[in-house]
Amino acid sequence: MSQDTTNFVSYIETRIQSNNTLYSRFHIGNFSTGQALTIANTLRRILLSQIPSFVISKVEIEGVRHEFDSILDIKENILDVILNLKNLYIYSNQKDILHIQNQESIASINFLGPGTITANDIQFPDGLFPVSLNSPIATCSDNGHFSARLFIKYIDPAIQMNQFESTQGNQLLVNTSSQPILQVNYTIQKTNLSGSEYISLEIWSNGSVDPKLALQYTLENCTRSFFTFTTLARKLTTPII
Repeated sequence: MSQDTTNFVSYIETRIQSNNTLYSRFHIGNFSTGQALTIANTLRRILLSQIPSFVISKVEIEGVRHEFDSILDIKENILDVILNLKNLYIYSNQKDILHIQNQESIASINFLGPGTITANDIQFPDGLFPVSLNSPIATCSDNGHFSARLFIKYIDPAIQMNQFESTQGNQLLVNTSSQPILQVNYTIQKTNLSGSEYISLEIWSNGSVDPKLALQYTLENCTRSFFTFTTLARKLTTPII
């Protein structure tokens, strides 16, 4: 547990929960009575739907032409393998992970059975790592072989919203969205000052993004949007009726 306090945002605690889920709690404010709920709703919506992250967007499996195909040496069907890859979360050691420009890379798997293929068997490019080394991908039989290329993409929901992810050759779609924040809860708390309140905010992430960075990114986006509105409002010359 750690605590870091600024004039407006208090970082109360953080911890790793089951399945490598990251949990953090913050206090935000103070606000005048009635304002905190509006701000909290806005923060929650952005956190749940607009946080960028790295995902496995496509996969190319040796010997597989489509998602309804099968591999003789693999216990799972291809749809199950794709689902396992979709649930494999990736984090980066880059300091500014939430402001990366159009980064794409390729990881690979070359596994000889028998055994369970996990995230630990993936050869990732420099700077990228699985949140959990034990994340299962597939089960390979005796003398079996599994070879695949994983296409990793940095997805920013604000940019990808109207873009279509295309495939080439035998590539199969895995994940086209970024949702690293699993859950956001908040309560509105009264302060000792009359007419004042603050937000108690809880954030759970899948481990690919630090909740503290996600909140920082969200606050920056909100501030930028409101600043734009303020600038436009100052340029108005005709009264609005």
